[in-house]
Amino acid sequence: MCDIALALPDATRNGTVIFAKNSDRPAGESQVLSPSPAREPKSGTIDCSYVRIADARSLATVGTRPYWSWGYETGVNEAGVIGGNTAVFTRPLHDPENRRQLGLTGLELLRLALERSESAEQAVRIVADLLEEHGQWGSAVRGASHEEGSYDNAFLLADRKEGWILETAGRDWAAQRIPTGTRSLSNQLTIRNPVTLSSDRCLDTARRRGWWRGADEDFDFALAFSDHEHFARQVSQPRWRRTTTLLEEAAPAVDARTMIRLLRDHYEDTFLGGPLFSPFLPDFQTVCMHDSPAGFTWGDTATSLVIELDPNVLEPPVCWFAYLPPCCGVFLPFVPFRDRLPESVCRVGSAGLQVRSPVRVEPDRPAESSLWWKFHRLVKSMARESSRRAVVREAFDAIEDRLLLAVERGAEAPGDLLADALAEVEGVLSEFTRRWDVDSGNPVS
Repeated sequence: MCDIALALPDATRNGTVIFAKNSDRPAGESQVLSPSPAREPKSGTIDCSYVRIADARSLATVGTRPYWSWGYETGVNEAGVIGGNTAVFTRPLHDPENRRQLGLTGLELLRLALERSESAEQAVRIVADLLEEHGQWGSAVRGASHEEGSYDNAFLLADRKEGWILETAGRDWAAQRIPTGTRSLSNQLTIRNPVTLSSDRCLDTARRRGWWRGADEDFDFALAFSDHEHFARQVSQPRWRRTTTLLEEAAPAVDARTMIRLLRDHYEDTFLGGPLFSPFLPDFQTVCMHDSPAGFTWGDTATSLVIELDPNVLEPPVCWFAYLPPCCGVFLPFVPFRDRLPESVCRVGSAGLQVRSPVRVEPDRPAESSLWWKFHRLVKSMARESSRRAVVREAFDAIEDRLLLAVERGAEAPGDLLADALAEVEGVLSEFTRRWDVDSGNPVS
C-alpha cells in the first residue's frame, strides 16, 4: 500500500510544487534514504531483482530504498523530477499471458526513470518503454511468492511545471497530464476518459480479453483494467477520497505543513472517529499505516517524504523525511545534492543494502547505528501502551515546529538545521526507549 499527493503552484501557498508520499511496506522491513551520484555507464548492464538491463548515463538521485531493493519507493533527481509508485491490482495480474517471464519491479522502474529523465513527461515515456520491453511481473514483497507478492504499479511524477499520472496493467499503460491543481493516488486505477498518452495496444488488449465492449471514444482505462473479482477497493477508495478531499480543502494554500498533516491522517474529525481508536490496533487502513494484529493491514508506513520544489529557481528542493508511521515520528529537513546525509540516516540493519529477489532475501535485523531501527524500537514500545504516543508527540512536535518555522523564514539552511535536530531526536529516542524498556521488563525486538 502507499499514498501519494501532489499540489502544483496554483494550489500552494508559495507557488511551489509540493509532493508527498507514505511508503507502506511489510512490518520490520527497513527502508532508508539512499543517495546515488551521477554516473556514466561502465559495466554496460544493471542487475535488477529479476532481469539485467542496459545501463545508461544517469543523473544524481536520492530515493527511499528498502534494504533488499536497488529501486526506489520515492525519489527526486538533480533535474528536479520527483516521483513515487504505488501498487495497483489489475486484470493482467491473473492473466497467464502476463506471467510468461519475470520483469522489473515498480521500484526499479521508478529509479530508472529518475536517473534518466529531465522532465516528468520524459519519465513517463521511459517507464512506458521499459515496461513494454521487460514487463513487471514478479514479487516485490519480502518473503512472498511471485503469485502472492506481484502487483502492477501506478506512478505520480512531477517537475517544476506539471505533474503526470502513469497507471499500468501488465505491459499496457495509460498516462494523464496534470497541468494545475492537486492530485493523489492510493492503490487503485484512477485514469478514466480521456487519457493523454497510452500504449499502442491498450484498447486492443481490452477488447480482445473482453474487458471493454463500448465505443473507442468512450474507452475507460480504469474500468477496463481494474481487477473487479480479486481486489476490493474498500482498502483504497476511502484513502484516495480522503487525500483528495484534504488537498482540495487546503488549496490554494497547500504547504509543507499541509502535506505532513495529510501523511499523518487517521480520518480525524470524520464519522470514523479517528484517532479515538488506537492507531496500533487499526480497524481499517488509514493514510498513516500501522501493522494490524488481526492482519487487516499488512505492514507499517516505513518512510514518509515531503518534497517542495520552487518552479522559478533552478535549485534543489527542500525535502522532509520521517521514518516509520509519521504519527509516531518527526519530519527532518535536508536539501538533496547539496547536504550530506548523516550515516545513521542512510543505514539499514545488519543485512545491509543489497540487490536481491524479495522472495529469497533474509530478514533485516536491528542495528544501533541505524536511525530507522531506532524509530522501529520506539514504535514497538509505544504500541504496548498507546498513551505513550502523546508523550512522544509533545517532544517531537516541539522539534518539528521549530524546524518548519526556521525553513519558512529562511533563517538557516536545512542542512545546518539537520545536524543539530538529529542529535536532539536521537536523545529523545534514547530517553524514551530506555525508560519504557525498563518499565515493561521486556526487551523490545
